Amino acid sequence: MSDDLIANLTPVTPAVPTVPPVPAAPTGGGGGNSYDEVPYDSNPFQQTHPSRLFTVGTLFGLRPAPVQRCRVLELACAGGGNLMPMADYLPDSEFVGIDLSANQIRDGQAIASQLGLKNLTLKQANILDVDASYGTFDYVIAHGVFSWVPGVVRQKILEICSQRLNPNGIAYISFNTFPGWHMRGMIRDMMRYHSGRFNQPQERVRQARALLDFLAQSVKQDGPYSQMLKMELETLRHQADHYLYHEHLEEVNDPLYFHQFADMAKAKGLKYLGEARVGTMVTGNFGPDIEKTLRMLASDQIQAEQYMDFLRNRTFRETLLCKESAAPNWTVQPDAVRVLHVASGSKPVPPAEGQPAPNLLDESPVSYRTPSGMNITTNRALLKCAMAVLQDTFPGTLPFDALRRQARERLGGVEAGNPRQAAEDANLIALGLLNTYLSSDLIELHGMPINFVRTAGEKPVALPLARVMAAKTGVIPNRRHEVVRLSELDKHLIPLLDGTNDRPALVEKLTQVALTGVVTVRKEEGVLTEPAQIKEALGSIIDQVLGNVSRMAVLVG
Repeated sequence: MSDDLIANLTPVTPAVPTVPPVPAAPTGGGGGNSYDEVPYDSNPFQQTHPSRLFTVGTLFGLRPAPVQRCRVLELACAGGGNLMPMADYLPDSEFVGIDLSANQIRDGQAIASQLGLKNLTLKQANILDVDASYGTFDYVIAHGVFSWVPGVVRQKILEICSQRLNPNGIAYISFNTFPGWHMRGMIRDMMRYHSGRFNQPQERVRQARALLDFLAQSVKQDGPYSQMLKMELETLRHQADHYLYHEHLEEVNDPLYFHQFADMAKAKGLKYLGEARVGTMVTGNFGPDIEKTLRMLASDQIQAEQYMDFLRNRTFRETLLCKESAAPNWTVQPDAVRVLHVASGSKPVPPAEGQPAPNLLDESPVSYRTPSGMNITTNRALLKCAMAVLQDTFPGTLPFDALRRQARERLGGVEAGNPRQAAEDANLIALGLLNTYLSSDLIELHGMPINFVRTAGEKPVALPLARVMAAKTGVIPNRRHEVVRLSELDKHLIPLLDGTNDRPALVEKLTQVALTGVVTVRKEEGVLTEPAQIKEALGSIIDQVLGNVSRMAVLVG
């Protein structure tokens, strides 16, 4: 065993107190002292966006509130990093976020004030104190809180969803699940046992990582236990300290089986609607034999979901609930796609060497590789043309009807005055999009358009929130409600994109930054230090750099 590994595992001497009281579990989701001491990163979560909730509700036969005019409540909102991009893009909607962490709410309020977001309210409050004075909401979000609070708070979260949701409202609740968390919980117990001996949060995190590293290297190398430890270690290596601290070292982390969650929701007058990631609900994605058995085992959707959790050894869910009076229909009809907006960033799989390029205009098959690595193939010319249109539009969206028209135009046909052709095209594209959406991540469906400027203007303008967060953290939200992690150069460029700087001014200001040593400018011969050389080098790449920023979906001018 290496000396370095032993050194990382700090022993406890009499001078160090024994296990201190663990920070109180968060009764408001933001977490009392522990979340003030170790703030949770406050970033957007794509799957919680009302656009996604609207999409799932629409596919399953509900009539959710339009995303552009809705009211949203987020419980345990941290610093409002999830709500701020929504409020910025949807000025006619209203957003309310609460969290128990005074520090994070204060930070979020300062940024919201700086941006002038009048439709966003961030409030330090306890989840237990949410009452009728808050009004009602079209969407309620509880991401990363349900499993990490005491039972009385979990019940209150469900009560809020039941009492504060409008009749067509949708609630998003994420939580840890069994059976997957049985194994992960064992790892958590070990890390808490060792790290609980230390007082400071950062030291507890360091010791938890060191223990897991020690275990992974010390147990029998070829056994299943060793493999499990190594898998968990690999997962945690990619997670930030704040995640490990609040996910694994807090006093409360109570996973449950999905059927138990569904029973709790039902007792509060709520009904299971679906998952934020709809593809996880499709039994056919397991293959025909498993699908047949699942149909025999499960008499309803709740049972089907539970059996699929068993098959996947699932550890985490992002579940959507609706009012008991709602009537979701899980037999999705292709017509539901027609009111949605579509996106896809996938491109055709390049042909093998010596093979001709794919032909979009005939019935030859073309394969597309999805972000997760799947290959989806179609030989329908209209669908291939639709994919080409989406590729040209990405990372933005197109309304379904616009996609249909542009695909027909690309195919060379004209539908004007031919309603039958238009109807046939709509049926084919809707069915193709729906089947692909349910079986893969090739197609995105959205409840609202995603628009932004694709080419930087003479004096480029980035989203105000992106400019603020680039300067503060180097991690920004984009129009797609994604997290974008910036290079050192982009961290200093994006705050300058306020509409006052043309390209020469941008080059000049970035040159001054480079001269301080914060940004390194290189050429083949090495690091540049002379102002004229730095300026020349930056000038030669400024259009390329702005092109990269435009693909981040953050430009508005």
